[in-house]
Amino acid sequence: MKLFVPFIMSDFLHGYETVDLTAKRLENGQGVEVNIAITGASGTGKSSFINTIRELDDDDDGAAPVGFLECTREPTPYDHPTNSNIKFWDLPGIGTPDYPDLDTYCNKVQLEKYHTYLIFTTTRFTANDFKLAQKVRLMNKKFFLIRTKIDENVQAEKRRKRTQKFDEEAMLARIRENVFVSLGNLLTDDQDIFLISNHDPDKWEFARLTQAILDSLTRYQRESMTFALGKVITRSSEDIFQRKVHVLRQRIWKVATASGAVAAIPVPGLSFAVDAALILRELSLYRSQLGLPEIGSAEFVQLHFATKEKVLSVTLTTAAQLSPYFASYAASTAIEEFARYIPFIGVAIASGISFSATYYALSKLLTNVEEVAKLFLKEAANVVD
Repeated sequence: MKLFVPFIMSDFLHGYETVDLTAKRLENGQGVEVNIAITGASGTGKSSFINTIRELDDDDDGAAPVGFLECTREPTPYDHPTNSNIKFWDLPGIGTPDYPDLDTYCNKVQLEKYHTYLIFTTTRFTANDFKLAQKVRLMNKKFFLIRTKIDENVQAEKRRKRTQKFDEEAMLARIRENVFVSLGNLLTDDQDIFLISNHDPDKWEFARLTQAILDSLTRYQRESMTFALGKVITRSSEDIFQRKVHVLRQRIWKVATASGAVAAIPVPGLSFAVDAALILRELSLYRSQLGLPEIGSAEFVQLHFATKEKVLSVTLTTAAQLSPYFASYAASTAIEEFARYIPFIGVAIASGISFSATYYALSKLLTNVEEVAKLFLKEAANVVD
């Protein structure tokens, strides 16, 4: 008995270490680095974009300084607040005394180190912007041409045409066409130009730009970046919302695999305890990633009673609350406990049952959270309207 107890304790510890290890492996794309270069002339909204994409106000800690003068004298990284492996690099513009030409610029900013490139302007792109884009293309990397301050253009046009009917779509088409023509043969499609406002990420093409950036990255970089996107951007686009659902669904088999591994440990009750911990951890991630409000928050308090009930239905915090999601596998749990002691094939049977139960529970929970999040977002949009 003296020998048996340490073995049991060791197995218990191993089981719960699996929970932490699984979480660490899944968290933020397993630590993959993402380096995004932000460049353009001073006053084009580079710093504002870096703050907006990270959902920081200009006066928040860690925000990029915003001003009309050229603030950036050398490449400056700004970490994402929820994932320091994602860095937005504010690069100085070409044509300044420290960076007089493209060759000097490429050497000093180490142009090859970045994974994708965003080139900003408020009017037309310059010859230096054109040369930089060509250089990036030669490196077989993606660049994006971004026309900022569209909100100011729209307001100015509305004031100018106070006595006439204002056609916003026509105005945006003219801006896009002017930029496209000025680029000569650099682009073949004017949709490769993005019209955005850093002050209104839910309008114009901020969400489309965000998706283009995601598509330019590798799979694990894309997953990491997708999870880093905050509530404002997630809620602004149905496509981005669905991207998050897709990435979350891809994680399910990984968590279920960890569950199956723990089921092989011959300690009664350990498998269910670890499964519950894994599932509750993932459920919390589902709620935060899909933008559900925290219980008791101002957003939650303002919801209709029926919507509150829906949000509460997917806010589970204890193993007992998970019982309905394991109902279909209730009999299998007893079989799993018995099967793991069968020589040779018992471990495989127990692992398979645990994998299936966890996979089913997470799939069902994610579907439920997705439906509730859509309901919440629809109600929130109606309140804003």
